[in-house]
Amino acid sequence: MVRAVFVFMVLLLAGCDDGSRADSRTLDVEDEDFRQGQNFYKSGEVRKALECYLKVIDKRKGAAESNLEAGRMYLELQDPLPAIYHFNQYIRMKPTSEQSNLVRQLIKTAEKQFMQQLPGRPMEPDALGGSDLNAKLRNLQLENEKLKRELADYNRTQKGLILPPKTTGDKPADKPATTEDGKPQRFRQYTVAKGDTLSGIARKIYGDASPTRISAIYNANRDKMTSVNSLPKIGTVILLPE
Repeated sequence: MVRAVFVFMVLLLAGCDDGSRADSRTLDVEDEDFRQGQNFYKSGEVRKALECYLKVIDKRKGAAESNLEAGRMYLELQDPLPAIYHFNQYIRMKPTSEQSNLVRQLIKTAEKQFMQQLPGRPMEPDALGGSDLNAKLRNLQLENEKLKRELADYNRTQKGLILPPKTTGDKPADKPATTEDGKPQRFRQYTVAKGDTLSGIARKIYGDASPTRISAIYNANRDKMTSVNSLPKIGTVILLPE
């Protein structure tokens, strides 16, 4: 049922534009990356389309349409929390647009998807009161913003993750990365597959997708990732801290 609602809403939002909607569009739709994202989506390359929309958001203020498309891509990738974040960004920028009511329905769909992904599914989506669910989502959004600030601060103070170096001959090795207890940091390799997301990989490997796990994976692969929302292309080998 949730997927049916989502597909219906996506079809409505993705329908052919006509002149009556022109005034609700923002300049981000004229961006080359936005157009490339549309082409990728038409070709079925959802992750590449998402990366294009995130690029537009990073370089433009008020990129409402790009936030809407990014939310749709996350929802299609079964990653509801960032989907809710980007849908809310669209509502914040265009609260009275013709599409705003449809986007609010997409937010409800993402909320149900999130509840269905909870470990053990302790309760069905409709079992929670609306106010309780909204409160939980607001807390998650606040945690997400906090994580973004922490990552931004980290990026300003760090130039890169120091991985265990290789040694050749008698050349002394640099000091390897260590854990909090002073032991050498160890990593396992993981090959990015179709449909992967950072939270999905964390949930698959560690059993949880907490902000701490996501941050650790991102920090270990900052040479391959531009942000926590952008995985390398399929087939790329990334490092997962043990």
